[in-house]
Order: sequence, then C-alpha cells, then structure tokens
Amino acid sequence: MSTPRYLVADVGATHTRLALAGPTGLQGQVCRVATADISDAATLVAAAERQLNLRDLSGGCVALAGPVEGQRGVLTNGALNLDADELSQQLGCPVKLVNDFCALARSLPMLRSLRQIGGRGSPEASAVKVVIGPGSGLGMGILIPEPRGWCALASEGGHGDLAPGSHLEMELLALLQAEHGHVSWETVLSGPGLVRLYRGVCALWGVRADTVTPEWISANGLDATEPVCHQTLEVFFGLLGSAAGNLALVLGAKGGVYIGGGIVPQLAGFAAGSPLRRRFEERGPLAGYVADIPLWIIMDQEPGLIGALECLRCAPDP
Repeated sequence: MSTPRYLVADVGATHTRLALAGPTGLQGQVCRVATADISDAATLVAAAERQLNLRDLSGGCVALAGPVEGQRGVLTNGALNLDADELSQQLGCPVKLVNDFCALARSLPMLRSLRQIGGRGSPEASAVKVVIGPGSGLGMGILIPEPRGWCALASEGGHGDLAPGSHLEMELLALLQAEHGHVSWETVLSGPGLVRLYRGVCALWGVRADTVTPEWISANGLDATEPVCHQTLEVFFGLLGSAAGNLALVLGAKGGVYIGGGIVPQLAGFAAGSPLRRRFEERGPLAGYVADIPLWIIMDQEPGLIGALECLRCAPDP
C-alpha cells in the first residue's frame, strides 16, 4: 500500500507557500510564489506544478487568508476567490479549503520552536488555546478541546473596534478616525497598520512622515537612535498586548496565547522588552487571571503549512 501524499498551501495576501506532505509531516522543499500571480484555482495548481511533483496525490488542503464559507473562500486583502470543488477538479483529488488562522490554530499542538514572553503559570493541557498574528492583515484563531481531539475555529476579531489604552493611543485613534472612519485592530496591527502608526506618531511629533515600508520602520525602530520608529514599535507592541489579552479573556485561553504572522517573529527580541507582556496583563480585577497565561511567539518556519496538514489528518470539524 502506497504512502499518502498531499498538497498543502498557505495563501496569504502577499505570498503563497506550497509544499508536499505525508503522514509524518512536510516533505521536500517549500515553494513560494506571489499571490498576485494567482487568479483562480487553475493558476494556483499551475504554480504548484511548476515546482512540485503533484502526481498520485491523496488529497490537499489550502489555507486562505480570508473568510471561508462552505466550499468557497475570499482573500480579505486581495481579489482572489477560491472554490474547493474547483481545486479538487484541478488536482484530481479531494481538497479542503480552510481559513488560514483556522489552520494556524490546528498547528499549535505540533509546534516545536516557541519563544515565551512571560507568564507565571504553566498551560493547562486540555484548555482553550488562541493565536493572533499581524501580517498583511490581523488574523485570529481558536483551538477548543473536545473528547475526540481539538476543534479549530477561525475568527474575524481583527476587524473589531480598536480600544486605546493610553492618552497617546487616544490621540492616534483620533487621527486614524479622521482618515479612515472605522478603526479596527487590523487598522494598526498589520504591515500597513505599522505604517499608519508611524505617520500618526510623526504627526503628533510635528515631523514630516517619509514614504516608508513596514520593514524600514522595524529595522530602524529596534533602538532609540531613530526615536519616531522606536516609539512606533513600542505603540505597536503595546496594542498587540492589549488585543492578545482581550482574546485570552474572551475565550478563557488557559492553554496559552500564541503570536504568529509575518511581523512579530522577526522582532522577537524587541518584543521581549516591549510593553507587550505588561499590556497583556493589564486586565483590571482579572490581571492575576491573565498573569498565569503563557504568551508565546511562534518561531517555527512554516506553521501555516503544518496546520494545513493537521486539517487533513484530524477528523473534520462538525
């Protein structure tokens, strides 16, 4: 009997990662293509065929950065629409389409490279786990224990209303509201959000805002030699701590809170000394409740693909 082979994909707003996998994990190289070059199921499969051997596949799972309803999903920060039935026809095998943070939640028990940021307690083995991740947008996912294993749920909580936690953040919120109207967590906790925060800090300081990228802000904000970028990162991590703390409270995440996405793992050293953990624990009467919850930064290289494989190996969600 031949060993099953699967195609797994993690489709983000900027990049799409593709790999083959088997029962024991990912196999061979991980390919990366620009998501802008993918227009439908056929072009996604064609991109995979150019770099991977897709013969004799037993199935596949595509994790998409956007809401998935039934068999269809739409990329939130892009124009791509995908249909699981079309993907199945193109590949000649059953394909599961899931939200990317549903897949990332599935990966949590399998991760091996984590950096802990505080937390005086140990995670409860059979308790809710949550994941939050700034990238091109802000994703959130939930992992709920069940008698048969784990149930992963996606969340669109990144589009909830931003809640400032300081006078500075209130001033930044006013500036952002004037420009954008509705201001969500994703408005600031994302790559574009980091640039928005930088422009807001420049306005409050009375200095000209250059045309910059999130990568430039991150590189120049690691120490105080570029004070505007440094304060921008401090605000970013403070707000991330607040968002993560809220998520922990809402879901009773005694199993731990995980931070993924494309931004924070690159800044894990800065995160350790930032306001992240302090703001995570500023929960008023329930500060002690949250202080026991571990906070981890995901350092594994391909957690989205690991999670996509877990979506195939685990029993289907109800």
